Amino acid sequence: MNNVEIAIGEKIKSLRKKREITQEQLAVYLNISFQSVSKWECGDAYPDITMLPKIAMFFGVTTDELLCIDNLKEQEEINEYRKRYHEALATGHTKEAVDVMRVANAKYPGNFRIMYELAYALQTDADVKHLQQNRKEIITIGEKILAECKDNITRTGIIEVMCNAYVCLGEKEKAKKLINENLSSLWVSQETMLVRVLEGDELTKHRQRTLLTLTELHSWEMWYLSENFACEDRLVVLENIIKIYSMVFTDGNYGYYHVKVKGFHIGAMNICIDIGNNLKFLDHLKSAADHSIAFDNDYIDHFKLYTAPLINKAYYGGLIKSYKGNESYNLLKKLDDEKYNVINKMPEFIRICDELKIHAKEDN
Repeated sequence: MNNVEIAIGEKIKSLRKKREITQEQLAVYLNISFQSVSKWECGDAYPDITMLPKIAMFFGVTTDELLCIDNLKEQEEINEYRKRYHEALATGHTKEAVDVMRVANAKYPGNFRIMYELAYALQTDADVKHLQQNRKEIITIGEKILAECKDNITRTGIIEVMCNAYVCLGEKEKAKKLINENLSSLWVSQETMLVRVLEGDELTKHRQRTLLTLTELHSWEMWYLSENFACEDRLVVLENIIKIYSMVFTDGNYGYYHVKVKGFHIGAMNICIDIGNNLKFLDHLKSAADHSIAFDNDYIDHFKLYTAPLINKAYYGGLIKSYKGNESYNLLKKLDDEKYNVINKMPEFIRICDELKIHAKEDN
């Protein structure tokens, strides 16, 4: 059963209810059994093509309307807007992403997913001139979504974007109120509650996605809690975070998380510079470079499976970012900082930079 057939069944049901007749009454007019009508409306069967004009005539619509041709064309156009939006964000072209979703939102103003993606694009736009204006627009869009949209995924997504906007606007109490009124605690979240009802392969996939989420949450809590630690103590925390990821991605295929782990290695590098531990600095630099190169070589615009046993039913791909250039290019840019002058003449530092240059791309 394809989308067209399902859409026709739903259209017949909608038209029948609007006219306030039963399946039996429609069946009598069409000279068929009411079970046939029931199967159409449930999506279990499809009207014979010779019957379509008769059904359309009965309801006073065109066959194109009955076949939902306009709806399908509309969805195709929306999908094309969203595809261009994701492509722009994936390559750091945030202004282009905003422009695409503004056009889409103007054409389909009642589409909550488009509204959410416009708000998300506004959040990623780093142009200082537009920051305050963008954040206020995000709040306006978010308030409309929360007032009218029933889809939980869209609502949860816009709450995150709105909270970020409120914090940046210095309105933390509004962010706190939004969170307390709309979100539950971690212990009664989808992640923790669904394990009670899912089974088999579906349960395994859910647990794997939850493991990835909790690994990332765990690592960031450790990061922030250690912000005011002494340098040596914070270095221990960062190295333990890196070990946690290695226990999940046991085969070295970090996928999207190459980027995350690279960031923790850079944090460790900077501490090593501060305490004068050049050898450990080079170890972390090499690991940061390895993760950058691995991600750049593996980057894809579609989804594929992780391969480590604990997460081999979880997918990655479709990265959204707010900066241009691939990971190798951006790591090289960081290494231009003058704080690395004390070590940038060492042969191993030069060798690592030369390797990064092979893979670096400024617009990726």
